[in-house]
Amino acid sequence: MLLPRIGQTIKLTFAGSSEDPRLHTYKSRVVDIKDEVASIELPTNEETGRTGLFQAGEECEVWYVGEDGSRYEFHSSIVGRQRDHIPVLFLQLPSKESIQRTQRRNYLRIDSSLDIAVKLDDPIRRYHFLARTVDISGGGLSFTCEESYRLQEKDQVHIWISMPNKTGPVQHAYALLEVVRQKPAEKKGLHQWISGKFVQISEQDRAKVVRACYERQLELRKKGVAE
Repeated sequence: MLLPRIGQTIKLTFAGSSEDPRLHTYKSRVVDIKDEVASIELPTNEETGRTGLFQAGEECEVWYVGEDGSRYEFHSSIVGRQRDHIPVLFLQLPSKESIQRTQRRNYLRIDSSLDIAVKLDDPIRRYHFLARTVDISGGGLSFTCEESYRLQEKDQVHIWISMPNKTGPVQHAYALLEVVRQKPAEKKGLHQWISGKFVQISEQDRAKVVRACYERQLELRKKGVAE
């Protein structure tokens, strides 16, 4: 199993007195690793953007998305803090055997409207257009577009995905998508529905997509939309 690396963004969930655990989910970044202990930036609350008071011995659940697009989880605790030029917390790292990996093949699919560019290289159907996703996962996506683009099952289209990032610049990912289903528009003037699977995508770009899905899921949970 993969331990978090320096520069890795991690999420931490702290147990608290509130009945709503979402209020205790924080975001941080690994700045150093030494002797099975990770130095991390002061975690900030996903909802408020504020940090909290973290004491040595406080337990937490940690998860992050690895370079392979998988989600990794482990139980840990705060073992200390440092108040130098850049304040950090010391997080105990687990043995590799105790890290759990999930979402490798059955990727989380989430409803999300993202801007994408679609291109079909075909001698007759030379399409290049913009569209928006209906849902997306680390394994594929669905989108709608005008029926004038005569896409068919087994078509392979180039997809460029634009993913907003609250903490930095917009993230971009590229994939080759194979159309697995084409649903015609229900009425004239409406858009058709296309669903496909990624048949070619770098693990780095897949990780961006998976990370965006989990962040979107967290956002929906805060709004009371997702379970």
